[in-house]
Amino acid sequence: MDYLKKFVLSILFVCLAAGSVFAVGVDDIRFMTEELPPYNMKGDDGVATGIAVDVLAEIFKREGSSKTAKDVEVLPWARGYKEVQSTQNTCLFSMTYTDERKPMFKWVGPLAASRTAVIALKSKGIKVGSEADLADLSAGVIKEDIGDILARKVGMTKVDIAANNLQNVKKLNSGRVDVWVYEESVAQWQLKDMGFDPADYETVFALSESHLYYAFHKDTDQALIDRLQKALDEMKADGSYQAILDRYLR
Repeated sequence: MDYLKKFVLSILFVCLAAGSVFAVGVDDIRFMTEELPPYNMKGDDGVATGIAVDVLAEIFKREGSSKTAKDVEVLPWARGYKEVQSTQNTCLFSMTYTDERKPMFKWVGPLAASRTAVIALKSKGIKVGSEADLADLSAGVIKEDIGDILARKVGMTKVDIAANNLQNVKKLNSGRVDVWVYEESVAQWQLKDMGFDPADYETVFALSESHLYYAFHKDTDQALIDRLQKALDEMKADGSYQAILDRYLR
């Protein structure tokens, strides 16, 4: 009987040890982001920065991780979007949460409210009363960004893809496209950063209102997702999350 007990205990120990070896931690995740100021962007030193990056860096600390903002890759959105769908142990942020995307990823958030807007030059006097009025408008978008996805979903067929929003704004200003479809608050931030006056532009229609999240490959260990969500929730409760927002939004 003693031998049997020892055998069973040894098997349990091996199983527990194996579980700890193969459990996924923060250090095993590849974190990717894009240019979406003020939430995430590449700083002057080449290191990722912004609200979502600073929040993530604090989560790293609370998880006891060796990772820092220097470990976050800033990539074109389309590339990161493809990677997080096809490669295990990856995370892409900040991603707009939608019903269509819900089963595609595991989510930690929300980080902030998000509004996908159809933006036009005020001087053009474009009026949009419903989705049907969008059909004949040409739109500048970022490939596979939520603006691109939603524009096509509502029947906009004249979609002009750009690598970045400077290209989109140039097309808008020159009349090559009628509207620019993008996250509203980020668009306003980028217009200022590019040297344009946001007052010269207006939202003529809102395609969606949602929230921004960290999106993980759908097979990511749920225990890790739960820990990261708990860390974010604790940051919101203890004021450290709001302190990060205040650094960028005030």
